[in-house]
Amino acid sequence: MGPSVSEIIEGLSEDAEAALAAGVLTKALTIYRGILLHDPDHVLALRQSGAIMLQQNNPLAALDCFQRAVKLSPSDPDLYHGVATALRLSDHIDDAVLAYQAGLRIDPTHAPSLYDLGLLQRRRGKLDDAEVLFRRAAASGAGQSRFEAELQRAVALFKQDRLPEAERWFHRAGLLNPDDPRPFINVAMIYRTWGHLDAAVTWLEKALAVAPENPDVHWNLAHALLVRGDLARGFAEYEWRFKRAGRAERAMPMPRWAGEDLRGKTLLLAAEQGMGDLIQFVRFAEPLAAHGAKVIVECHPGLETLLATAPGVSSVITLGSVIPAANFYLPVMSAAHMLAVDDAAIRREAYLSAPPGPKPHLPGSGVRVGLVWRGNPLHENDQFRSVALSTLQPILEIPGATFISLQVGEAHKEIGALNVLGLGTSLTDFAVTARAVMQLDVVITVDTAVAHLAGALGKQTWLLLARGNDWRWRHARGDTPWYPTLRLFRQAPHRDWSVPVRQIAAALRELIG
Repeated sequence: MGPSVSEIIEGLSEDAEAALAAGVLTKALTIYRGILLHDPDHVLALRQSGAIMLQQNNPLAALDCFQRAVKLSPSDPDLYHGVATALRLSDHIDDAVLAYQAGLRIDPTHAPSLYDLGLLQRRRGKLDDAEVLFRRAAASGAGQSRFEAELQRAVALFKQDRLPEAERWFHRAGLLNPDDPRPFINVAMIYRTWGHLDAAVTWLEKALAVAPENPDVHWNLAHALLVRGDLARGFAEYEWRFKRAGRAERAMPMPRWAGEDLRGKTLLLAAEQGMGDLIQFVRFAEPLAAHGAKVIVECHPGLETLLATAPGVSSVITLGSVIPAANFYLPVMSAAHMLAVDDAAIRREAYLSAPPGPKPHLPGSGVRVGLVWRGNPLHENDQFRSVALSTLQPILEIPGATFISLQVGEAHKEIGALNVLGLGTSLTDFAVTARAVMQLDVVITVDTAVAHLAGALGKQTWLLLARGNDWRWRHARGDTPWYPTLRLFRQAPHRDWSVPVRQIAAALRELIG
């Protein structure tokens, strides 16, 4: 008499567990499928099959397993967590939220569901909900799971600009796991936002002691050093950007320039990051050309005719086009490091000009003021750097000025009945925008590519700058070595825009006379 079905299943289960322990997921999944052939309602086999399928990036198949298991064992919160995770990975976000919540109704202290729902709510912008969920997860968890929950609670507080609370929770997380650099990094980000730059650098150096090869530590240290004005060390640390996850340097068909003699050589300045970065750093084509190089600049579409006006640029190509023959390439944001740039070496005068072409017709009379109030909404810091157009109302009420929108995208719809004239869809690329800027008396903008454009053109520019600003605008200064015609109007504490708006309004009245 052969073994019974239960004995067969027991033996297969032992084999599957052994395969899992050895990390042989495909073999384990095959065995669990064999179990399900004998018993289609075997809950453990369904759950383990679903978990393996999630690891194999097959969430739809995993979802089927977890849903079948839930019907058989509707009081198991782990199964609802599996359903929710499969839905989340299938991008069915609303359904995933409902599944996490269903599991939490069974067990309100189920730490994995609390934590993952917190991550999902943060992704949806529901930061208050996320913070509560992480707090509950921390109370329910232990060890590493508690550390992660406390860390993510602090992140949620940080994103709400509740910085004193966030600082306290980052410190708590650091005590739970002093070998993880993330709490140190985030404490440093808070100190940088507060303008405590030496303290920020100190905490990042502590993080380096814990994780000397961690690219995110070096990346954040670069920003802290650069905002402090330590360009030499800051740009050296900035080279770690290509070691960050998902940020590998592009493979190019020629060697990277490492300081070789450039006389008679061709150098490709390779595009990276945003359009504003390219506008700012194309200035280094001139000193590279002075070293004897023929400099080819690669750029995003829409920038080519503008960047061709920069001194030292021999030719311009767009991203995605055929890479021309060259002796060397250099990522454009590495130029400052390779040239050992300090404040004294930064070009002070305008270095771009509006390319020839039809000028957009600018309506109105009096002092002409260009406006940009929102940046790219996908930028990680856009919630802080952009403003609603209505925030600028004290400026828009000033008589004797014509306000002209340089805004593109959906934000243009905010104009409504406000005292702003739009250029419609005429701003098709940066060459057209440059020709519009050159007809203005002043540009008022948040921290976007237009700030770099106007500054590079030598146009008077007033920049509304959020607290915890980008490294290139330094700290507590009203000017910048990068653009001598650009003035910085800094946000007051507590994300208060009213102070810089009043300062710009006063400056505009003075300009009008």
